Amino acid sequence: MRRRTWGIAGVVVGTLAVVGVAIGTAVVATPDAPRAAAPPASRTATPRPTPTPTLPPVPAAPSDAELAALPLAFHDAVVPQLLDGAHVRPDNRWTIATPRARLVALYAEASPTARPIATLASTVSTIDTPAATAVWGRAAGQDGGMVLVSTPARNRTPGDGGDPAAPSATFAWARAADFTLTPADRMIRVDVHASTVAVVGRDGAVSASEPARLGTPEDPTPTATATYVEAAYVDARVAYTHGNPIILTGAHSSRIPEYGGNAALTALHFYPDPTGSSHGCVRISAAMTRTLAALPVGTAITFT
Repeated sequence: MRRRTWGIAGVVVGTLAVVGVAIGTAVVATPDAPRAAAPPASRTATPRPTPTPTLPPVPAAPSDAELAALPLAFHDAVVPQLLDGAHVRPDNRWTIATPRARLVALYAEASPTARPIATLASTVSTIDTPAATAVWGRAAGQDGGMVLVSTPARNRTPGDGGDPAAPSATFAWARAADFTLTPADRMIRVDVHASTVAVVGRDGAVSASEPARLGTPEDPTPTATATYVEAAYVDARVAYTHGNPIILTGAHSSRIPEYGGNAALTALHFYPDPTGSSHGCVRISAAMTRTLAALPVGTAITFT
């Protein structure tokens, strides 16, 4: 897989009923003694079978050939069937989903009859690092069945159909059984209005926070967006990062179709100039890049 320099924009057993048979025992009485009454027959209650929990129905697993024929949802791809904030309302489930196979199927709806629309890979394209994503919902509120996950692809680009803006993040439904689901206890919150970045615990506690330098109205940082940490890596070819980690997100610029040879990806990274603005990325200190890079890939991110 080729490497390249990033241009960065910004989870009935039936019960055998055993019936006890009661046997009455007679007592022989003497002429002078009254006859003892036989003890009442005992009855053993028949236990009721415990119902087996029913998980929501899911589509059948596609074959390897079917998966190979589907478009790959990676950061430079545009897959129109992917969902955005107009179709779903993401709710952080504090869960990281790691693909259990090289390719897993993505769906536009949580239905047993749904057909796959794309695939998500177990590695991040172009840098060949292990992939994971964030969970933002579960089908019908169940713990099994299908999960709503982030994808790194777009469903359209700015300018398509004459619309200057496009969704920054996309989502898709997937079979929970195709992932290893792991609880998460922290997330990243980028407050665009306050120009801050923070690491927030599930209990709401903030463990790290600092000011950030963001994009401009023309080249904005994503807002009202839910996404995830797609990768955290060092690329010495990106000189301005000074060897500090780049935290790549699954979000894109809502206004820029392309930047530096890719689809205007948004990242959190170090930049030596403490003033000025970015092309949509989140510029942070070297210390904060190391703090964020220590979080697991697949950690949820919100841009508010």
